[in-house]
Amino acid sequence: MPWLSFVAFKLNWLAAFFWGAQAELLMLLGIAALIALQSYRFGYAVLLPCALLAGLGIAADWLLVWLELLSFNHPGLPLFMALLWVSFALLLPSLLALGRTCLLLVVGVMGPVSYYLANLAEVLSLQPSSELTAVLLLPLWTGLACLALYLLEPRHA
Repeated sequence: MPWLSFVAFKLNWLAAFFWGAQAELLMLLGIAALIALQSYRFGYAVLLPCALLAGLGIAADWLLVWLELLSFNHPGLPLFMALLWVSFALLLPSLLALGRTCLLLVVGVMGPVSYYLANLAEVLSLQPSSELTAVLLLPLWTGLACLALYLLEPRHA
């Protein structure tokens, strides 16, 4: 069943990528599906660390916008990006279920790559250059991956 989480996230990612603000209602449905899937598989307690990780991701994007390293067609951070962060955070328990290495690689590498691809598709704009900013995003995303490991890994007494 973890593949359902991947499909729900990927549909939200594609909706944000191709339709942006026009996809927000569709993305909310994807988030509802992810909440149901992750709650069923991991229990409701997993939602708290996911919410924290989503909030940190949204705050990081706001900081990047404020530092003018990231920009969109309109000022600030669009709602579809915040919804994408919520979707992504809800995917993390499924990534961790596949192993620590999987989570670290997917989050640490694919996060910056997603921003780079979105820049190429003109969904967002990275300054001063897309390549440099993607490299600067690597430590941010690697830190997020490490934090996700810490928050989501089961604790054994």
